[in-house]
Amino acid sequence: MALTVTFGENQDENKVFEILTEYEMGVPGEIDEVMVVKGEQGILGGAKISEFAEGRFFLEVIGVRSDVRSQGVGGFLLSHILKNPWECSKYPLSEQKNLKEYTVSTLARGYALGFYQKMGFEPCNLEDIPEWCRDQCEECPHCEVCKPVPMYYIGGKE
Repeated sequence: MALTVTFGENQDENKVFEILTEYEMGVPGEIDEVMVVKGEQGILGGAKISEFAEGRFFLEVIGVRSDVRSQGVGGFLLSHILKNPWECSKYPLSEQKNLKEYTVSTLARGYALGFYQKMGFEPCNLEDIPEWCRDQCEECPHCEVCKPVPMYYIGGKE
């Protein structure tokens, strides 16, 4: 399956919204801030990453269509983001050439821990994710079922 990853466009918004709604998530921000993975079957998934401090990124959302789960699409999308989060963040705060190491943090839903660990993420402290994201679980009606775990990935290590 040939896959490509690009920033979303206006015509992608409804499909990405539909995919993320399956996960009970919405599209954070504008569609052109979301990375979209496409294949022969059209849009297969989406993700949004933001740089919140120099070399520190937060994966706000990631999801793939239910009919392509466990087929490597989510891993392909996340691998693309982890290779160069600067290129995948619509408004990066720093430049990659100035930094050797970087981190990508996220709040993983409990059922997704294996996926994130397979991708190189490790559990971390809640303080390791941006302050503006820490409260989202307290406000979420699904928190008890979701059992979120803060996780981070360290990239650029030599």
